[in-house]
Amino acid sequence: MSNYLNSHRVYQTLKSIISVALVYFLLAELSVQISSVANATQLLSLHAGFAIAVMLSIACLPAVTGIVIGALSFSFYHIAELDVVNSDVLLQSLIPAFTVAIQAYIGLKIYRKWVSVDNSLSHDDDLLRFLKVLPVIAVINTLLSLLTSQWLTSSTLDIFSSVSIELWIGHVLGLILVIPVVFSFIEHDNDLWRSRKHIIIPSFIVTLIIFFLVSGSIKQYENSRLLDRFKLINNQTASLFYISLKEKELLQASVAQFFVSSQEVTRAEFKQFVTGLSLDSKYIQVVEWLPKIKDEQRSDYEKSQSEYYGEDFSITEFKAEGVIIPATKRDVYYPITFLEPEWDNELAKGFDLSTSSSGKAFIKKTIISGVSQGREPVKTLQNSGFKSAFVVYKPVYTNLDGTKTLDPSEGEVFGFVSVEVRVEDFIATVTGSTETANFKLEWQDTESGKYYFDNNIQDSVPFKNVIDISVSGRDMKLIFTPTELFIEQATTQVVAIAMLTSLVLASLFLILILNITARTSRIQSEVKLRTEELETANHKLELLSNKDVLTDLFNRRYFENALQDEFERSRRYNTTFSLIMFDIDNFKNINDQYGHPCGDQVIKAIADYLINTSRSSDVVSRVGGEEFTLILPAQSGTHIMSIIERIRVDISNIKVKYDEHIVQFTCSFGIAIFDENVKDTDTFIKMVDQAMYNAKNMGRNRTELFTNP
Repeated sequence: MSNYLNSHRVYQTLKSIISVALVYFLLAELSVQISSVANATQLLSLHAGFAIAVMLSIACLPAVTGIVIGALSFSFYHIAELDVVNSDVLLQSLIPAFTVAIQAYIGLKIYRKWVSVDNSLSHDDDLLRFLKVLPVIAVINTLLSLLTSQWLTSSTLDIFSSVSIELWIGHVLGLILVIPVVFSFIEHDNDLWRSRKHIIIPSFIVTLIIFFLVSGSIKQYENSRLLDRFKLINNQTASLFYISLKEKELLQASVAQFFVSSQEVTRAEFKQFVTGLSLDSKYIQVVEWLPKIKDEQRSDYEKSQSEYYGEDFSITEFKAEGVIIPATKRDVYYPITFLEPEWDNELAKGFDLSTSSSGKAFIKKTIISGVSQGREPVKTLQNSGFKSAFVVYKPVYTNLDGTKTLDPSEGEVFGFVSVEVRVEDFIATVTGSTETANFKLEWQDTESGKYYFDNNIQDSVPFKNVIDISVSGRDMKLIFTPTELFIEQATTQVVAIAMLTSLVLASLFLILILNITARTSRIQSEVKLRTEELETANHKLELLSNKDVLTDLFNRRYFENALQDEFERSRRYNTTFSLIMFDIDNFKNINDQYGHPCGDQVIKAIADYLINTSRSSDVVSRVGGEEFTLILPAQSGTHIMSIIERIRVDISNIKVKYDEHIVQFTCSFGIAIFDENVKDTDTFIKMVDQAMYNAKNMGRNRTELFTNP
């Protein structure tokens, strides 16, 4: 038996620990989610309120153990999300968990010192102390949390910062909201909390539902407002972005037109013309001319260019990344011949555009289109290394008569004018430092999915704004994501204020429920007490109205009612009962000889005897001065005669001491037994009365049974 009890106790303890840990974990996660909606540090600490509540409601050991396990589980859960596990991280998880247990224990001691031990909160004083002690407990919890955070992060403690105030408010609200709910679940032995349970728990659930609906709607509105403001900024930047790229197209078109309008363009003329056009374009890496060179022209071309670039000049291509070699033999080449500026671009001289299969496909597409065409994202090799670039090529054609044209239908391709834009410099120039503080920009080629400019933006950003543009024959996406600074500066406190207001209102409503239910309980207890007192008084009054004052026997009124009830019951169920009537023989002589006080003592002596010897089912009454009646359950005539004879003899042996006298007396008894021939109670009383007078007429101190004449 003892082993069973021990096993049951261990099971109950483990059940309590697991339940506490699970609920603590869920409430901690819910608190984090609620706070994240409002972008607050800790808008609501439901788990803190739960920790205090279970410490107040169950044994200390399982409560503390469950709280620590729940806190550790919560910490490890969020560590798993970070995918970082080391000794420092584990230490930062263990210390807060034990800090929570310390907070709960200190809160328990403070609460018990201020508020009554029974947890009922049934009096105004207890409720007032409850509301006073919770902010104090919240201060302790906040200080311990800040001290722990300072120790783990080596930060400076500021107890009057906005973060500290948010923590304190979160703890206060968590305590007010959760403690009554937990008491409603756990305090099963308290009638008040059992009655509160049907009000508090549904109210708490409805409050949370309304809270999330309202907060979600406000948050959605706030995000929509933020997105609209963000889009306004993005649209301005995208417009400037598009205009700047189109400006480079115009520059390129001017250079191409320069080639068309000139019989022959020299290197010096190219340099002079391009320098004048691109003087203010800090982000243009290079403007290039790439003539079409057939294989049979390669030798003469390389010889003519070596006069400027040096004897080692040749048409080149990539062998591997960063390795340039002379171009392999092919039918046509498109080498970079003129380039301005030349600094930081020497490695590009002579490089053939048609080196790769993608380059050949691009050349073919550009020749057919006859308009400026931008390449997919590429990295160009410069003296300083590979750089991300947006390169646009525009074809120039030659007619059969040798004149140049921009119309692809009038001749074959003569060469290409290319403009290479340094992506990073272009982005920095277009967006500017002020705008980049508000957003991060990614520039993506739609066709290939590759990025001209990739900011490595995480998927956790709250929202994105994607703007499609089409420049130089390519469809592109400008992807804007807000920075933390933009969100911080553009976000209002509407969500936090709305959520805080709803939580405060919910707390006030809960306090109102506690107050009303406490008052109602006290009123009900008072009413119950007064009702019981009234019922007792009414019962006593009823007894007094039905009792004889002298003897404490039933009086004539009660006797008549009881006789009527018994009469009807016997008729209904075809049963029988006996009615006995007797009085004291020569009672007048006793009064005359010894006085009425003596007579009263004689009557009282008979009453005491009857009370002591009667059964609970018997109805014993005093119906006159010295006249008594008894209503007895069904008995045979012989049996009832023996009972009454015993009573008669016992009464005759009673001695009443009055002054110096010993007074003895006798009684005459009449008996009537109910049967179907008895018409009513009056007839029945006459029958027993007749039997009693027969006993008196036959010498007194005897018993007579009524018989029909």
